Amino acid sequence: MHDSTRRILCRLAFFALCLAPSGSLCAWIVYRATPICAWQEQTFWTESIYQTTGLIAEVGRIRHPTQARTLLEDVSLSDPDGGALIARVRVVEFATTDHGIVTIASQPEVHAHQLRRLSQILYDRVLRGPRPLQQFQLVSGEVTLHETAGASTASDVRCLVTSDRNKIEATIDFLLAGYEMHAPAQIRLTREHVDGAASTSWQIRTGGVPLPCSMVSDYIPALRSLGKNCHFQGTVWIQEDDRSWDGEIAGQFRGVDLERLVDPFPHKLSGTAELALSHTNFRQGRLVEAAGALNADGGVISQSLLTAAAEALKLGSNVGSNEQADTLLAYRQLAFGFQIDDAGLKLSGLCDERQEGVLLVGTSGNLLLDSQSDVIPSIALARALVPQTELLVPATTATEQLLRALPLPTPTLPSARTARTPYSPLRYSGERQH
Repeated sequence: MHDSTRRILCRLAFFALCLAPSGSLCAWIVYRATPICAWQEQTFWTESIYQTTGLIAEVGRIRHPTQARTLLEDVSLSDPDGGALIARVRVVEFATTDHGIVTIASQPEVHAHQLRRLSQILYDRVLRGPRPLQQFQLVSGEVTLHETAGASTASDVRCLVTSDRNKIEATIDFLLAGYEMHAPAQIRLTREHVDGAASTSWQIRTGGVPLPCSMVSDYIPALRSLGKNCHFQGTVWIQEDDRSWDGEIAGQFRGVDLERLVDPFPHKLSGTAELALSHTNFRQGRLVEAAGALNADGGVISQSLLTAAAEALKLGSNVGSNEQADTLLAYRQLAFGFQIDDAGLKLSGLCDERQEGVLLVGTSGNLLLDSQSDVIPSIALARALVPQTELLVPATTATEQLLRALPLPTPTLPSARTARTPYSPLRYSGERQH
């Protein structure tokens, strides 16, 4: 080979193997330091977060400690419909592993009043969206939930999203700060397609300790009627499709505020109760079977509720009916078991082990006794709570849709609900008549 040819080849090799890579690297370093690169990278990550979660993200800073790790700092997540702030995260770390994508969130803070909206967005995008191509895992050492009444902190939070041919499943495990939990609480959501029909199931386990209902009261408003200090321990299962839903509940509600529970009704009942549910079954959105017990130690009850319960529920009463409806009577214990199914409602008094059938004990003796054998229609419970009889309709499934469509009257409240001095009747008959 001619000497000039060798020189040309050496120069070309030097340019291709040395100058070009070095120049490209320098150009890449300069480009990475420009605002254009930062803007493009932020656009990429905000678009990726939106495609994955359905949330609008604002990222303060992006860093790359290693080639396989990316850190997003000062992240804000907002609702795409209206722009309301849902959560803030100090640092979000993404890493790709052999088991899929792992995301570590440092000190996320979630607004509880946006929890329902957040769940809806994630449900629509993660469970009802395209099937994930690989496993996704979200880990956080501490998550703060800002509620209406304060803040709750969950630790060791782990969310795992997996999928197969016909199913997408998300499992969330967590410990609640301030509670001695030997096992984590768990929420499992499953979206499944079978023969062209889609359904979603929810499973909740509290991890062996009572958890505050206020954590999800903004998401499930019905829990507010149990009071702000109510806790639940047990399991919940719900399965829903496009037509209706089924469900099962087993466990204990502790710290139930009876005054808050009966507040919508024209009666007065105070005290703190424990409600134990051995089983509760819902089918097509309706309660079909339930069994359990309620126990409250002390409070007051209105004469109107005593009279209505005795008449509608066929209970024995040792209180005269000549007292005013808003008269308040003190009681020492309210305890009864219940069983409800398509046959009707059965109540059994549990106040006194020595005397069977006592539901309510006043300061001077027994106030209410069960009927021992009578099974009453379950609709009688509604008559006891809302004894407004000027408007009567058949309590059948045939009238259900009509009643849902028509405007309904508001129950007539007593003219005065101010608390009088608790009144303890002396009409105690002693032993129960058999």
